[in-house]
Amino acid sequence: MKKITPLIILLSVVTVANSSAAFETKGFQPVQPYGTFSTLSAYTIEKDKPGIMFSLERSIEPNFYRLFINASYGLTEKIELLTSIPFIFEYRNTGGIGDTSIGYKYNIVSEKRLGPSISYLMGFSIPGDETFSTRGRVGGALLVSKRLGPFRGHGNLFYFKSTSSDLEDEVELRLGLDLAAAHSFNILSELIVKKSHFSERIDLVEGKMGYRVKLSSNSYAALGVGYDFKNRNPELRIFLTLSLFPLDQVKVKRVYEEEGS
Repeated sequence: MKKITPLIILLSVVTVANSSAAFETKGFQPVQPYGTFSTLSAYTIEKDKPGIMFSLERSIEPNFYRLFINASYGLTEKIELLTSIPFIFEYRNTGGIGDTSIGYKYNIVSEKRLGPSISYLMGFSIPGDETFSTRGRVGGALLVSKRLGPFRGHGNLFYFKSTSSDLEDEVELRLGLDLAAAHSFNILSELIVKKSHFSERIDLVEGKMGYRVKLSSNSYAALGVGYDFKNRNPELRIFLTLSLFPLDQVKVKRVYEEEGS
């Protein structure tokens, strides 16, 4: 019995660890059109203007639904406040709320004819339900954006540290490409490379592809799919987003209004 007890404890620890690692958590997500599906742009929303985006994700193997409510607010011409709140449904017959991300983006350098727009992001997360949580974390990111003709590229390098000493530091690279294919129609592509809090090495290499349409002067919708090239976990993701800038007088910055012109 004495020999069996340590084995039971070890199996219990491994089971809990695998359960946590099995669910991929996410942090800050952009409000369209200020980025692609997950990659944020270095541009900021106009001062005193809010934006909100509802994003529905359907994951296949593992199977679950995730609803994101993302909001941004232009505090000044260079500072933008951001928050992302995820809700998970039908994951192994359970569901709940994930970590709530709260932070701000500061535009250091505005885009010039030859130079990119550069911003940094600082933030933290409030722990959600245990199954879907990193137990809280703090960190930041460097954001770079540049427009070349009909193309707009975005690059993000994130670093976050969990408040739990049991978890690893997370490093994530997000690369997004936005092509203005036609008036009010953009093709989006993205590559995500991440070493999560639950691994000592890269455990996600995911590609995404889709499109965004401008529904009106203050609303956008996007549809896309994602595939994990490294572990096929998940095998497939489907994304549907709806972004709204609720104030009638809001106008997306000129750098985006010129799309397709």
